[in-house]
Amino acid sequence: MTENNFAKSRKEGGIMFRKVLMLTSIVLVFSACEVKAGVIHSTWVGGEFGWWEQVSNWDPAKVPHNSAAETFIVKIDSNSIGVDEAKVKLQEDHPIDMLLCYGNVSLGGPTYVWSQLRLEEPNGIVNYGGLNIIAYGSVRLFEIKGNTTNIVGAVLDLWGASIFGDLYNQAGAMVEVNGEVELDGDVDNAGIIMVAPYHELETDQYFHNSGQIILIEGGCGGEVLDNNSTGIIEGFGYIYGAQEVQNKGRIIASGGSLAVLSKGPLSNSGLLSNYPLSSLQIKTAEDVNNSGTIKANTGGGVAFDYNLVNEPNGIIKLLGGTLAATTITQSAEANFTGFGGITGDLFIDPNGIIELTGPTNIVGDVNIPANATLQISDGTTLITGHATCNNGTIHMIGGRVICQGGLTNNNCNIIWEPGTYTNMADFNLDGKVNFKDFAYFGDTWLWKADWY
Repeated sequence: MTENNFAKSRKEGGIMFRKVLMLTSIVLVFSACEVKAGVIHSTWVGGEFGWWEQVSNWDPAKVPHNSAAETFIVKIDSNSIGVDEAKVKLQEDHPIDMLLCYGNVSLGGPTYVWSQLRLEEPNGIVNYGGLNIIAYGSVRLFEIKGNTTNIVGAVLDLWGASIFGDLYNQAGAMVEVNGEVELDGDVDNAGIIMVAPYHELETDQYFHNSGQIILIEGGCGGEVLDNNSTGIIEGFGYIYGAQEVQNKGRIIASGGSLAVLSKGPLSNSGLLSNYPLSSLQIKTAEDVNNSGTIKANTGGGVAFDYNLVNEPNGIIKLLGGTLAATTITQSAEANFTGFGGITGDLFIDPNGIIELTGPTNIVGDVNIPANATLQISDGTTLITGHATCNNGTIHMIGGRVICQGGLTNNNCNIIWEPGTYTNMADFNLDGKVNFKDFAYFGDTWLWKADWY
């Protein structure tokens, strides 16, 4: 190759390289534009009522709908436009980045067409005021796809809505449930959730409660229901954990019957209880081991479908109510006290003790093995089933036991002594034991003897 030809080749090669570099730069610029779209902050100016799809309802005058070129962060504030409530309806599916709600806002769709608001950023909907999400009828014609966060002081009212995402309810915030509300994400409640009569809030994921859930003949639950140590679930209706219920807080029946449902286990290290004239029904597929507290108040009680084991350091308090289970096992170092009703067969483990103070009915069999104690104070305990005492102890302190179904006494240690408040020898009930009681006994009973 001659020198001139070599120089010409280098020149043509340089031109070609610059063209390729320029073309590559243009492609990269367009690619970057596609990756990073322009973010538009869009504000509702449509007044008290309007359609999402109407351009004049927005500032800037563009319908919020994400595209490759631009995405939207939307703000709806009833206070800024001077109305009591901004009612916004969607006729189509609209993807946006985020939705910020202030004042009173209502979101929904017409009764005749399906629509969805899709939030493409993790923050999703953030509610700072009073937000109503409304879906009509049994056919969900309006849906939210994305996460929803209820900020402290805010109220989120769900009217039969479907939310395909997580729901976060912060401490000091409230969620009101009207209709059947379905989620496919986690529920994390640190505030208050109130479920109206015959309505429910359900998810097929994790339901975590560290706040308060109030049920008024309603229901709620998830795949796993976790009631944390600060969590309170109260009312009448039902709660469920499809696979498991974990209670470290308080579950209390009030105003009627509250059912706790699970296809798996229920673990309790918190409180299971009922208010007077209410009942707590535990329906699980496995035995329940109690390492927390169970309280059965008068006019109702706490009932288990399966067996109940009161573990060491577990506490059972009968406060005039009824405790029911297929079998009830009292472990050593567990606490079982009070008076009321016991339904089910009762087993006291060696070194275990049950202390009944006041009138009590046991509808079932009672088993008292060696070193186990059934202590009865200041009242009569009626055992309708069969009592078996094998080297155990029946200790009566100013009380008595009636084994209506019979007693198998295998070296049973039966102890009787006066109580602080009652004495079975105080026949005339004057609070004293003296010869007047002997005279009362003789006058009432001796004349009936065959030999008298």
